[in-house]
Amino acid sequence: MIVTLDTSFLILHYFSEEPDVLRKSRSVLHFCRLAGNSGVLPTVVLAEFYAIARRDAGRDVAELRLRELVDSGLEVVQLSQEAARESGVIRAKYHEKIPWGDCFIAGTHISKNADIVLSEDPHFRDIKEFKTRKLGEFKL
Repeated sequence: MIVTLDTSFLILHYFSEEPDVLRKSRSVLHFCRLAGNSGVLPTVVLAEFYAIARRDAGRDVAELRLRELVDSGLEVVQLSQEAARESGVIRAKYHEKIPWGDCFIAGTHISKNADIVLSEDPHFRDIKEFKTRKLGEFKL
């Protein structure tokens, strides 16, 4: 299974103080690294997460977390020409109601033929081209 991780997942993983949320997010990351599975991390997610981490926790923490993610074994995916096209299709189809960042994540997800977007963001629920799950709904 290929899982695309959204910024909201990373925020929960790194900043939640709820033990159940942390346990579940760690399980998801472990699942994404198992043979036959993959965790897709679009570079726009890295950018969004870095900005939030830097604002909320400072530069040093943001740098540390970014390095952890890049070295985590997740597939860091840059915006390809195909993903850019898919992003534009999503943006146009939904009458520009989906923010560009989410369109780029969706376009990357589609171009990678991934199975599920893992996100707390309600914008992803509006996109009918793929399945979206919240962390609490994700079945390992």
